[in-house]
Amino acid sequence: MSNLPKIMDDLVTANHILAHHNVVDSFGHVSIRHPENPELFMMSRARAPACVDIADLMTFKLDGTVVGPTPSPGKPYSERFIHGAIFEARPDVMCVVHNHSPNVVPFTVVKKSRFGAIMHMAAPIGCCVPNWDIANKFGSCTNLLVTNMDMGRDLALTLGNNAAALMRGHGAVVVGKSLREAVFLSIFMEINAAMLIKAQSLGEVTFLSEGEVEANAKGRAGFTLERGWENFCREVGRPYYPQSMEMGPGFSKTDV
Repeated sequence: MSNLPKIMDDLVTANHILAHHNVVDSFGHVSIRHPENPELFMMSRARAPACVDIADLMTFKLDGTVVGPTPSPGKPYSERFIHGAIFEARPDVMCVVHNHSPNVVPFTVVKKSRFGAIMHMAAPIGCCVPNWDIANKFGSCTNLLVTNMDMGRDLALTLGNNAAALMRGHGAVVVGKSLREAVFLSIFMEINAAMLIKAQSLGEVTFLSEGEVEANAKGRAGFTLERGWENFCREVGRPYYPQSMEMGPGFSKTDV
């Protein structure tokens, strides 16, 4: 029996969780690679994340083309190309979050300011998160939105093999090998940014070392994500599906 309905329900839950934690507001979005076809991904129609319901979910090809029933549930997000380009470039990625995290955005525009992990829960973002500037390739007259695959692919190049990338004057992207991982990291990236702003006001900051980042990444057991996910579900009143269920190809039973 396919668990696609539960996976889709988790995607709805992810939208509500990210909104509850102030990672997204009326804008921002989260997607998952389709568990039965890695050349497809799913995300909501263009709607505020806190309002997303199961009927809003749409399926896309990696180039952003809508697939599925006609008429579709509604207008797709204009920045779906962020997700498609990252899924195209990173076969290991199963979830993409794009947000305008309020404590993260300032680090996208301050020159010579380093953004990286200062706390162990945010370690996977790394010692120094890369910052993508749309103007470098597409000029200084864009609206800063990623509205085609050329832009999405350029952003994916800056992301590289990292778990996150900043977007100058815009926000950030966060990726994970599971929905739980990307949501967890998006929340703690915002918390890390708030803590870093406070720490910088006190004096010189000690960032996590490369060794500490690596050790935390390797030691991030599935139960850590699961503990967080269960609590996040409780906070927003959404159903919790235990990690033990079989999620389908490309999804881990221990941390999705």
